[in-house]
Order: sequence, then C-alpha cells, then structure tokens
Amino acid sequence: MKVIDKIYDFENGDKYVVETKECFHCKKTGTVEIFTQEMFYIHQGWKIQDAVKSLDKDFREQMITGTHPNCWIEMFGEEE
Repeated sequence: MKVIDKIYDFENGDKYVVETKECFHCKKTGTVEIFTQEMFYIHQGWKIQDAVKSLDKDFREQMITGTHPNCWIEMFGEEE
C-alpha cells in the first residue's frame, strides 16, 4: 500500500489516496481514498476490515488483494 496523494478537506475530513496492489485479473493497480484516522489505525496494526469503515467491503478487498470490484465480478459473477 503506497500513499500517492493527500486530500485536505476541512469540512469532511482529510483523506489519503492510496495505491493498491496489482489486480490478479487485469494486472493494473488501483486507488482508494481513506480517512487520515483510518490510515493511523492501519499503521497501528489493525486489520483493513476493522480500520477502514468508510469503504464498502468491495473496496476493502481491493486494499487487501488488489482485486478491483469490477474484476471480481468478471471472475466470480454477482453476489446472490
């Protein structure tokens, strides 16, 4: 996980733009935006699923494995 930018937002909270791992399916990296406090939790050793509550599970999965939500659907289909 590599920080590539910081977004300063005094109303909603500052965020980091984080580059995710290369996707197994499309072989491209991706980005997600997480709050500063969530980045702190990650650096404290928290698991992604516990630290990053601002993202839904599809984007938390992208942070962990690099697999984009659309690529996941292409590989495994829609959830039932």
